[in-house]
Amino acid sequence: MKKRIELTIETFQIVRLRKGTAVFDSCPFCAEETEMITPEFAAAISVFTTREIYRRIEAGAIHFLERRDGSLLVCLKSLAKMKHTEQ
Repeated sequence: MKKRIELTIETFQIVRLRKGTAVFDSCPFCAEETEMITPEFAAAISVFTTREIYRRIEAGAIHFLERRDGSLLVCLKSLAKMKHTEQ
């Protein structure tokens, strides 16, 4: 009879927001001022791909703000809540 060995590896990542990576703006869903980041940066600091960030924005799971130039900013607070519910 063969023995089976199961290994579990946990990793973690510390990401520091530097000046210029986030802006404070009013999230229309949270109704308060919070840090807003680009969807690309949201993907870089989360377990989601950029495509998945956009899917979740369209589904209403992640809060966002559309700027006048058409670009999007993601509410960091809603992204953090999403990450905690996924784990």
